[in-house]
Amino acid sequence: MTNTTTASAPDDSGVDPDFYLDLPDARIVATEALLEAGENIADTIDARAMSCIYGDAGLGKTFSVRAALKEVAADLVLLLQFRSRPTPRDIRMELFDVLHLEGKPPAHPSEFDRLLKRALARRPYILVCDEAQQFSRECFEFVRHLYDTGKGKSRPAVLFVGGEECYKTLYNEPALASRIYIWQEFTPMEPAEVAKNIPLFHPIWANASPELIDFIDQEAGGGTFRMWSKITHHVLEGMKRRGLSEVDETLARWAIRRSRPARPVRRDDDR
Repeated sequence: MTNTTTASAPDDSGVDPDFYLDLPDARIVATEALLEAGENIADTIDARAMSCIYGDAGLGKTFSVRAALKEVAADLVLLLQFRSRPTPRDIRMELFDVLHLEGKPPAHPSEFDRLLKRALARRPYILVCDEAQQFSRECFEFVRHLYDTGKGKSRPAVLFVGGEECYKTLYNEPALASRIYIWQEFTPMEPAEVAKNIPLFHPIWANASPELIDFIDQEAGGGTFRMWSKITHHVLEGMKRRGLSEVDETLARWAIRRSRPARPVRRDDDR
């Protein structure tokens, strides 16, 4: 569980994971969640099934999925990611682009869907729906429709990756929930996991005291790699400015103040 692999430069073998803020010298840590995600994704691909990986923001869901898909040929991974609520039409257009289909997109939905089904059946694609909390029930149903028309190895494997809303929408629709092969929830690391994993995550924490790591996690880290990436980025900047070679509590407190609000933001009805 404690083995690490240094993140490599992007290549053509698959989708390369990115560290938050492009944190220099950060390492991929083989956490239990990452290893479990790798197994679940491999099983989903082998079964040509639909699975759901969900959890709060900053827990490493997308990072873990991309790390697990690193060994899959890049042209088989169809990544769909929308920052705002998409419609089925948006999904159709995005698939048209990522499948590199020629000509103009069909004007009628039924004709468009037939074109996509034929294209998806040609190769063993993996359809990754990232930020799937943005998907409406209609969008999930559309992806299910594309999936259900495939047969055996000709159907795409589908990974829904998103926040709690993704889970709730899928779970509360029996026709959708019954088709989810594997559910995996990402949760914050427990204190023991933080103590084990953070020294492996970045060289500056390798010799830090367990007490300091626990203090930082309790104050701001919250067991999430995104927050730890942010704190580490600030610590590196502080070390450079101060000419320090290691982290001390004063520097840690400075990084924590920069990494999170000093106090809860008041709501309008509290003012």
